[in-house]
Amino acid sequence: MNKTNTHVNNHLDAQVYVNKYSFDIIEDYELDEKNTPWVQDLLREIEEHIGDEGEYPKATMKIEAQITRKTNNFLGDHLIVKAQLNAHFHQPCGRCLFPLAEELNLNLAAAFLHESQEKKPEYAETTTVFADGQEMELYFFRKGVADLKEFFHEQIYIEITPFPRCEDECKNPVLY
Repeated sequence: MNKTNTHVNNHLDAQVYVNKYSFDIIEDYELDEKNTPWVQDLLREIEEHIGDEGEYPKATMKIEAQITRKTNNFLGDHLIVKAQLNAHFHQPCGRCLFPLAEELNLNLAAAFLHESQEKKPEYAETTTVFADGQEMELYFFRKGVADLKEFFHEQIYIEITPFPRCEDECKNPVLY
């Protein structure tokens, strides 16, 4: 049975020590680009190709995450991360470079297993694992550290439109 910590944290490091978490206690986090430097970094990277093609709203990202440590005979000691990520940002049109508004709304779940599990044949060619009652993305923690920034980065870039295009006519016909 999971116990929920009633306190919501506004600070989470990009890399966390697994042993910082107590077994079966859910830690809640509310993160955004204002209070979490690595979330700022993710937004900066998403918008790094935006030029000075006009004014547009500042990028925002909010992550509501729940982290708990679990153990069982099959997966061993592992960290469960469930999160809702909402982001608003701009990306350049693939034709004319005009900044286009983009939005991501993701429900994410990952299980971080001990690095020794990575060498097991059942994980050789898989990217997901069944943990905590659902199928989750599979990651490994190394030297007791889970890289949450890497997890969020990968999940964002799996979902983000790589070369968005203006609808109908390009907004910046001079470049097109």
